[in-house]
Amino acid sequence: MGNPWKKAASVADLGQLTADWLEGRIPTIPGCVGEEGPDEETQHLVPVLAAVNRAGYVTTCSQPGHPPVRGYDGRMWQQRAAVEGWVADHRLLDRLRVGAKRAGIEVIAHRPGGRWHDGIPVTEADREPYTWFARTERYRRQIAYEWRGVGGRAVREVRRSTYLTLVDPVWGRDDRLWPVLAQAVRG
Repeated sequence: MGNPWKKAASVADLGQLTADWLEGRIPTIPGCVGEEGPDEETQHLVPVLAAVNRAGYVTTCSQPGHPPVRGYDGRMWQQRAAVEGWVADHRLLDRLRVGAKRAGIEVIAHRPGGRWHDGIPVTEADREPYTWFARTERYRRQIAYEWRGVGGRAVREVRRSTYLTLVDPVWGRDDRLWPVLAQAVRG
C-alpha cells in the first residue's frame, strides 16, 4: 500500500485520509507517534470527526469534555470539549465560525502569517492548566511537524489555509461543540 499520505495533493485529500484513519481504514497519521487510531475517549466522536474531515476541516487534535474525575495519579482532572485543525474552504470556515459563535463556542482562527494566540487551557489537573489548544509558536514549523511525509502540493495548500480552534468554554460539557460541527457539514 505504501504511504497514502505522500500521494495527498490537497487539503481535501488530507481530510479523506484523516477520516480513514479515524475509522480504522489506515493505521497511521502524520504527527502522531506510536498510536493506531484515536484515543479511547474519542471513540464516540469518530462519526462527526470523520464527517467534518471529509467536508474539509482537517482535524489535528480533538478531545471530549468531561467533568472532574479522579485520575490515575490521584489528581482531579477535567476537560473542555475542543477541536482544532486546518480549513481551506472559506464557505466551510464561515459555517463553522458562525455556528460556533451562535452556540457560545470560543473561536480562534489563525490565518497564514497572522498573530498567534497564547492558547486556551482545555485540560486541568487539580485546577492547574495541563493541556492547551490554539497554542503554537511558528506556522511553518507546526505544519512541518504535523504534516511530515505528506505530498508537497497538500502541504503548500495547508500553508494557505486557516488554522481553526473551537473550544467549549464550559468545563465538562460534551454536547454543544459536536452538533455545531455536524450542522456545518450539512451546510
